[in-house]
Order: sequence, then C-alpha cells, then structure tokens
Amino acid sequence: MSERQFDPERYTGMPDGTYVPSPQLIKNARMLIVGYEADPEVLESALPPGLDPHPNNLVQMNMYRVPSAEQTSHLDPYTLTYLTVEVADRDSRAISAAQGEIPVPGRFWVGYWNDSPQMQAYTREGGGIPTLDGACEWEEADGELSSTLSVDGTPVIEAEASVGDEQVDTLTGHLHYYAHRQIPDPAGGRAQINELVEFPIPFVSELYEAEVDRVDFDFPDGSPFQRFAPVEPLSTPSVLHGTVTFTYSQGRRVRDYLAEEASRGLSSDVSDR
Repeated sequence: MSERQFDPERYTGMPDGTYVPSPQLIKNARMLIVGYEADPEVLESALPPGLDPHPNNLVQMNMYRVPSAEQTSHLDPYTLTYLTVEVADRDSRAISAAQGEIPVPGRFWVGYWNDSPQMQAYTREGGGIPTLDGACEWEEADGELSSTLSVDGTPVIEAEASVGDEQVDTLTGHLHYYAHRQIPDPAGGRAQINELVEFPIPFVSELYEAEVDRVDFDFPDGSPFQRFAPVEPLSTPSVLHGTVTFTYSQGRRVRDYLAEEASRGLSSDVSDR
C-alpha cells in the first residue's frame, strides 16, 4: 500500500457517496492516549511552515474504538490510531476537576489510520488529515490493556498499559489540532489547495487509572512512520485512558501557502523592474 496521501496522477476528487456533513459528534469513545518522548530532529522535520515543535519533544498517540454508529451523529463504526507532534505557541485550555485549568499544546497530525472508508474520505478530503487504512484492536484482561494497530493485516504499533476501573478525573475543554491540507489539481502538475488548517475540538472526558508499560513500533523497512517511535528508555509524561465525547469540527485556514507563494512571486517581479 502506498503511504502517500494522494496520487496526483490519479486523483479525481472525493468518491461518490462518501460525503458526510461537518461537524460530527462522537459520544463516549474509549481511548488510550499516550504522550511519549521522541527524537526532536524528527519532530522538527515533520512540521510545515508556521509550526514549531514544542520543547517537550512529545508525540501524542491516540488509539481508540467507536464500535457503534449510535455513538455518532452520522458516521459508521470505526477504529482509529493517530500520531500527532506537539507544537509550540498554539496552546488551548482544559479544565481538570483535580488540577484546575491547564494549558494543552497544539497537535499536528503526522500519522492517521482508520478502518472505515467513509471516515477515510471524510477526514482526508474534508480536513487534509493524512488518513490511511488501518485497524486498531483492543484486548483487556486482569487490568492489562493491549492496543494494536495493524496495517494490511500486520501489527505495526503495539501499546500495553496497566489500567483500573476507578475514575480519577474529569477533563473538559478544547484541543487545537493542525493538518497540512494538500489537494492536487486533477489536471496534474500543481497543487489546487495547499494550506495549514486548525481544528478547535471541544471535548468532555472521564479519566481512569492507567500506566503505560510499553510502546513498540514495527513498521516495514522504509516506512516514514518508524521514525516517530519513542526514544529509549521509554518516557511517557502524559497518559489519558477513558471515555471521550468530542466533535470533528470544521477547520479554519491559518496559512495559505499558495497565496504566500504567489505574493512572494509578485514581490520578486516588482523588485526586478
């Protein structure tokens, strides 16, 4: 399977029958979100113009399931795993029942795997999120949770955590997510859309005990995602395990790279005269 988001030679727009209106509501999705330290040089190289890595060098990895359409406003059941790089100077605010108001760094999507064709089209075409096909499976027994992302039937990310059934906190607020939305011109040869998009996502979450035991990456040789593996020894300064209600919000454009390129070209033409 190609890990490119689009093939400019074949792209013809969103497939028929996959349009879903925005925003969409998700209720009580059970998530395991692990914030782990990664290679700072990798994180910096993955960000588009206008975003800088946060000094904490964290990747936020979310693995979750939505097993019933009744948990959504207008979506099929799906599972999802994503990787985001935390970015500087883009904080949102959340309120913890235990800690009060806390800042939450913005997050830029660098990997996103989903097993619903409907969701793949919705997130990729509508938001520019780098969506690929992949399935997340959970196994839980005796307080041990194992979550596995498989691509083409092969496990590529595995996370294990010791979890409890006692609620330890309630967290509410907004999160700022970012995507580099690139849509090639169907005629080929150039981009039709090239922009940085911000998604302010509101959420309400009930948090339960969790301690991460391991996070393993095993992508095939040459995969660009292996470089986002945790550094050794594993460091996980933030862990969230619980149920989360949130929206897939409509994004707002914060950078238009095509307009900026055209403006630079115009300025250059004027200065050359």
